Amino acid sequence: MLHNKTTQQTSKSSEQNLLRRVLRVTCAAALTSVMLPLFIFNAVLSIATFRAPLKKQKWLDIGGEVVELYVWQAGVFKSSAMLFNITAGDIHFVGTPIIWGETTVPNVRRFKSPCAKAGVFDCLQLHSLTGLVAGDIPSLLASQNEQGAVKDLAMVLKILFCRCVYKDGGEKTAQSAVFGIPFDNANMEDAVNWVCASHTEANYCQVGYFLNANSINLAAKQQELRAVLTQSNKNFVDGSGMRLAARHAGINLADNINGTDMLPVLCRKAVETGGSFFLLGAKDDIAQKAGDALETQFPGLDIRGTHHGYFKDDNDIIEKINNSGATILLVALGSPRQEVWLAKNRHRLNCRCALAVGGLLDFFSGSIPRAPLWMRELGLEWIWRLMQEPKAKFSRYVIGNPVFLFRVYVLKQSIRGL
Repeated sequence: MLHNKTTQQTSKSSEQNLLRRVLRVTCAAALTSVMLPLFIFNAVLSIATFRAPLKKQKWLDIGGEVVELYVWQAGVFKSSAMLFNITAGDIHFVGTPIIWGETTVPNVRRFKSPCAKAGVFDCLQLHSLTGLVAGDIPSLLASQNEQGAVKDLAMVLKILFCRCVYKDGGEKTAQSAVFGIPFDNANMEDAVNWVCASHTEANYCQVGYFLNANSINLAAKQQELRAVLTQSNKNFVDGSGMRLAARHAGINLADNINGTDMLPVLCRKAVETGGSFFLLGAKDDIAQKAGDALETQFPGLDIRGTHHGYFKDDNDIIEKINNSGATILLVALGSPRQEVWLAKNRHRLNCRCALAVGGLLDFFSGSIPRAPLWMRELGLEWIWRLMQEPKAKFSRYVIGNPVFLFRVYVLKQSIRGL
């Protein structure tokens, strides 16, 4: 029985590989035909300048393997000569990531990919374009290696789309500002390390917020919220809208830091460092359900307490949080209430760090499903949120998103401030 199952899997894998090979060669041949006039122009120009039309350049893939690729010696779109490598099977359209740029083996993160060949496109490119943090590198590449030809084609199309929409804005600096509000241009690991740090240098709770299109729209109308955002310890940039704004302001963003993607990484780090949580916000039982689900998903995680967001007396809530001994507080009261509440009470809280996390508890309690990965890869999670809660999110997305884009491209507030 096991032998038959293994044979079937091997047969299926062989069929997939054959289909991918046929699709690769067909697409490469078609693109070569389309670009033939350009190829002829480059070849003639090279010969006219007494050079061979093609030369090989050496690159490294993410595992440190040498990859030799053709480039034109003269003309335009010189890297288009890679189509010859793809047709010959030297590389694939989708495969092991190639390190594009000057590098040496010691500086490359060593990874022995299960993919047989390097590829022009890969899942790490896709995720870096939108700043998505959705798994570790080995797992992502292993999943990519198992996907079929159709998913390969879909990945290429998604990367081309994201390159057009979310291309680099320019300089990548550790700290910068958009709309006159400072933010920390961090990767996910650094952001989580900051949340879990001891913060012994401060005698009050450190506060972090997530800047998104909605919070910018609210801050433009509410001076109190704007003041709160500018006085936080950390602001992290969240969402495709903010990525567009940063690009327009000439800023190249690192990871997309949002609470929902951060929490799994944060939970694993908290287990390692002995951190503990208090979950505040959402409707009755949502925080409790989210806490139970997280403790199940991350063995050893310490949830010290939970409470819904429909409270009137701050004193009782703060006392409960402080008595719990939690080191990290997640506040899900919705904007701008959560940001203003934290700014008002941060000096009364004994926890080391607090984050304003919006609807995060709804996701992890299971009451609202997370957007499919393909939507998150394209930066379109807001469409999923609108589909899940059309009435509640109509103003935020259907009205708010065009207003936000107007602020970015017409009023240019992302550059000169609100």
